Amino acid sequence: MKLEKIIEFMEQIAPKEVAMEYDNVGLLVGRGEKEITHVLTALDVTGDVVREAKEKGCELIVCHHPVLFSGVKEITDKTKEGEMLLCAIEQGIAIFAAHTNLDFARGGLNDYFLEKIGYTASGTIVENEGRIFETGGISARELCEKIKTTLDVPTLRVAGDVDRETALCALCTGSGKSLVGDAVEKADCYITGDMGHHDILTALENDCVYIEISHYDSEKIAMELLKNKLSEKFADIEVFTSSENKNPLTFV
Repeated sequence: MKLEKIIEFMEQIAPKEVAMEYDNVGLLVGRGEKEITHVLTALDVTGDVVREAKEKGCELIVCHHPVLFSGVKEITDKTKEGEMLLCAIEQGIAIFAAHTNLDFARGGLNDYFLEKIGYTASGTIVENEGRIFETGGISARELCEKIKTTLDVPTLRVAGDVDRETALCALCTGSGKSLVGDAVEKADCYITGDMGHHDILTALENDCVYIEISHYDSEKIAMELLKNKLSEKFADIEVFTSSENKNPLTFV
């Protein structure tokens, strides 16, 4: 299977035009004519993930978080990122990223999160971004338990009355700080991560319960989603999910 065929498919399920302007998505390392037989899906591309791809015989890593994001001046072994990129290039491993375009696309990461916990979006927080869904009136505590059990999340943090019944809930996987103003106007509960202290106060001042899920825990299912999409489309390639991606934060 030519890499360009996989790229064509990925750009159908996560169109580039849906990505935020600041984002860096698409083929980041590699040649389109490369033959692909094995693919590794990952949340983040690290040195361990590149080594895992090599061990599994993967010629391609399809990731969620772009390994090349801000301006890169050089690719050398002076930095961990440079060493990792050199290793990928030397081993002939291509890297493709689907980031905010995968978040916001129909059937993408936000929709998959809801599907996993048993809901369907009824709208978006703003155009294309985030999701609004009806909870059926369960409490924020029950919603937390559903998320923890279904997505294998050990802990969640909550601001507001955890036993309050919810009717409309807003979701933004990853970092939803930029959407807080719109989310709390439309919903009585907001699920996201990476919010600051004053953003949380904004939710409370608008009588909105805030359920905090870590960036990693809300997006680790991207690996599963990407594997499912690629496996369904291409029967002649083998797709693995990375076992090296782990939450960088632990509790002590």
